Amino acid sequence: MSKRAIFLDRDGVLNVEKTFVLSPADMELYPQVGRAVKKINESPFLAIVVTNQSAVARNYITEQELERIHQELRRQLDTAGAYLDGIYYCPHRELLDETPQNRDYIMDCECRKPKPGMLLQAARDFDLDLKASYLVGDSVRDIEAGKMAGCTTIGLRTGHSLKGLQDPPGQIFDTLEEAVNFIMSNRE
Repeated sequence: MSKRAIFLDRDGVLNVEKTFVLSPADMELYPQVGRAVKKINESPFLAIVVTNQSAVARNYITEQELERIHQELRRQLDTAGAYLDGIYYCPHRELLDETPQNRDYIMDCECRKPKPGMLLQAARDFDLDLKASYLVGDSVRDIEAGKMAGCTTIGLRTGHSLKGLQDPPGQIFDTLEEAVNFIMSNRE
């Protein structure tokens, strides 16, 4: 039997949206996030992060530095008794005229949201039923990726606050904890 996941965007959903999170010291979780992720951990759902991280392509950080940031994310969740089952990130971006850029990461990839590549990879890795899974995000790109993957989408008014969204998600909430409570009260 396939498993189900709650896919979580990182910046603006788990942690406070900043222009870029460039060091572990920049990782600042929203107050209720530990409790919300712990509720996911105690349910049949997996907690999986899917996040665009163009700071790598922009040459602001390396993938090794990004991993240290994710270690800090895991450490902060651990203090609340919570954990992530997986973290998928896209370090790529399209070619723009600005510098600096790391040419190795400039590409039209399949993983950068709004494309669903990270969700599809997680589905293969964890044997997930995407139609029975959710994506929680704060941006148009998040919601579009979730819809393209076949997930039920939930938007948050945190971070980017769904700015510019034309095709709304199934539900919209103020916090991740409210979204998780909704999912838990509506699961089969």
